Amino acid sequence: MENDKPSVKQIAYNYGLYLALISIAVLIILYALNIESHWIASVISTAATIAIYYFGINAYKKLNSNLLSIRDGLKAGMGIALIGGIISAFYAAIHYTYIMPEFLSGKKDEAIAEMMSQNPNMQGEQLDTAMNFIDITASTFFISTMMLLGSLFFGFIVSLIISAILKKDR
Repeated sequence: MENDKPSVKQIAYNYGLYLALISIAVLIILYALNIESHWIASVISTAATIAIYYFGINAYKKLNSNLLSIRDGLKAGMGIALIGGIISAFYAAIHYTYIMPEFLSGKKDEAIAEMMSQNPNMQGEQLDTAMNFIDITASTFFISTMMLLGSLFFGFIVSLIISAILKKDR
């Protein structure tokens, strides 16, 4: 019975690519406008992301004879989140390494200033440990990894809700 179900690969590739394109477009628009973030961009991006999950899971439901279990909806949604997250994380690595490297160095400088204002007497091994932590969290690898994990977490929650709404058993 499980083998009769359509594959989620094509749904994940197509809708994951759409998801990544939205993420990349938001990053480019914010860069072009020379702002770090804006609530309107966040609202539009979140609404578009939820719509992509909805259309992707609904497309899977149509391929599966208009039947959808929560498990199948989660599989389709997590596939979309994985593909979209990988592409977005890869682009973010390129963006913050080559296009906007000053962003991460600025964040690192802000973190150091914040740390020194809260602990002005920090020195020695404690200072070295704190600086290593800041170096890790202000790195391209860390930002890209968090972007992928965020995509998977958000994708799981949204897919679960959409799958519960679209669920249809025989």
